[in-house]
Amino acid sequence: MDIDRYKDILSTSSDYDLIKVTTILPNPKDVDYSRGYIRRYFIQKVNDTTSPIYEIAGNKASSYKNGFYYVLASLDWRIKGEPMDVKKSNSASIRIASVDIPKLPLYLPNLLQFHQK
Repeated sequence: MDIDRYKDILSTSSDYDLIKVTTILPNPKDVDYSRGYIRRYFIQKVNDTTSPIYEIAGNKASSYKNGFYYVLASLDWRIKGEPMDVKKSNSASIRIASVDIPKLPLYLPNLLQFHQK
């Protein structure tokens, strides 16, 4: 019966069901401020540019890089320096990463996030 077939399909798990995204908010350390920047990683569903953007930990990035379900973008986020220079640098980083995730500028409106002078 068609209804039984439909129920079988619904109960079958797929690889997509197994992917659980754990988002993070970076917590820059003293060593990061000494270096002047942090590396940030973002993913978004590959076939839907209106889907949510998630920030993920760097050690998880490789698991999404070769996947079929998410597109990965990374950028260097400047966290130290003169505010105007930091804004310009972070804006340029976002512009480059936006090639992969076009709506990333909407996700990162605060160009001085985590900034220290």
